[in-house]
Amino acid sequence: MGERHHASDSASDSRAPFVPGGNGRRYNRARRSGIGRSIGVVLVVALCGVACTHEQPGEGIRACDEISMPAPPAPDTSVILIVNDTMRRDRVGAYGGAAKTPAFDAFAKENLLFEHAFTQAPWTKPSIATLFTSLYPSQHGVATDPQLRNPFDVKRSGAVMETDSMSGDLQTLAEVFAASGYRTAAFVSNPWLEKRFGFAQGFDVYDDSFAQWGAQGEVVSRAGLSWLQKQPPGSKFFLYLHYLDSHLPYGALDREQVEGHAAQLAADRRPLNEQSTQAVRMIARFPDGTSPLNLGYRPVLGFIDMAYDNGIAHFDRALGLFLHEFARHWAADKTVIIVTSDHGEALFERGYGNHGTGLFDDEVAVPLAARFPGARAARHRVDCPVGLIDIMPSLCTYLGMSCPTDMFGVSFIPRTDGGARQQGRRYIVTEGVARRPQHRTIRNREYKLLWENGPRGDGKVAPNPYSLYDVGRDPKERRDLLLAANRTADSDRVFQTMSAALRGAVPNFATPEHARAPVDAATRERLRELGYTE
Repeated sequence: MGERHHASDSASDSRAPFVPGGNGRRYNRARRSGIGRSIGVVLVVALCGVACTHEQPGEGIRACDEISMPAPPAPDTSVILIVNDTMRRDRVGAYGGAAKTPAFDAFAKENLLFEHAFTQAPWTKPSIATLFTSLYPSQHGVATDPQLRNPFDVKRSGAVMETDSMSGDLQTLAEVFAASGYRTAAFVSNPWLEKRFGFAQGFDVYDDSFAQWGAQGEVVSRAGLSWLQKQPPGSKFFLYLHYLDSHLPYGALDREQVEGHAAQLAADRRPLNEQSTQAVRMIARFPDGTSPLNLGYRPVLGFIDMAYDNGIAHFDRALGLFLHEFARHWAADKTVIIVTSDHGEALFERGYGNHGTGLFDDEVAVPLAARFPGARAARHRVDCPVGLIDIMPSLCTYLGMSCPTDMFGVSFIPRTDGGARQQGRRYIVTEGVARRPQHRTIRNREYKLLWENGPRGDGKVAPNPYSLYDVGRDPKERRDLLLAANRTADSDRVFQTMSAALRGAVPNFATPEHARAPVDAATRERLRELGYTE
């Protein structure tokens, strides 16, 4: 577990608590051949015996036990995995958010809604690599910053010429499905998921054409539906759909909508800085490209909120189209459907926007709703914390597939073969921040510890690289319990436990060798349009 720290002397320790790679085994052949740690070897930081019945403050969480599987699923069960890029949890209707999401809300109400789901990286490339491998960004290595430039960071410079790509030595979720006799297809709209970056491994069909021209969600839905209609009855399939509707530059504003909220916009006095003012001027636009600012409205953050929520609502309409049409498909009753996001979005609550820059829940808390035919829960809202890293092992457990032995997520679906549940404890970890990949956060149900020894999302370096939040009572993460005015004996004890755990939160693991792929002019332009580069 490493050296145990006292808050009095280590709360200001700036030494990196992680050493990714190190003495880990070379990943490729060991993982593909099934040699290595068993599937039960996961992120377990504070081990606990069967006798443990509850979590102590600062202690790791047990594997989710809220879902039951009375019987195995049908042998010809298929899977659809849907990701809407940049959809933060607290804006979705089912979680009390302002965005209009009737399709997601209805799907969640009828199935499983995970109340505490988190990404393992706050930007697309490392997040999806984790989703596809059940490895952390520092383990799969698809996380380096290819000199990205935030459009709101006017001091940043550097051209995007090449970036790392997924190693062919990594065994992906699609490859697992293909090896298990599934037909596989993906329709993706984010340029970071183009074939050149390695994400097509294992897919029979991988259509990344939508990434170059900004396809709207309905187009992606219809492409997926068209492929599904071609699958012969009785076959098994894995379909991956990646939407981009709520990504920068968000959704267009409606004139009637703006007029109807004129009073709220006029009353919006939240402070603006240079970055947020620039963002409002870029984002606040009608479908014809004109801006409400030309009609006499002041630049206010309300326009960003409105446009962002419109983007989520646009995805929801595309989701509703897909679910409505798929309900008539021959495989509808025996198909797993998972709907989630790769990360959230900072909306200038802390003075900065976009994503990939910070570890607060603005960027790392994601919605997650799922239907696993035959799975049951006492109530449809699942309370246990989970990560995107848990989806691959959950599908492997549910379907009984032969999967890599080196997966670091934990299945939230129980085994149906009589095997015992995972008894260890772990923390939910997020890392992979663009330009600052050494930054980390770990959390349990109540507390969240951040370690940021470089510039944070707002560009500032804090005197103490650690910060601690009681997210159960302070979900907006406003009250740092390590500040002198907020510290107590209890918070010091939590810090001691979690700071010791932080150093070993991601096991040493040899990152596989991977190539670097060129970022051509067309992709650079799309990245610029999406806010990744200047």
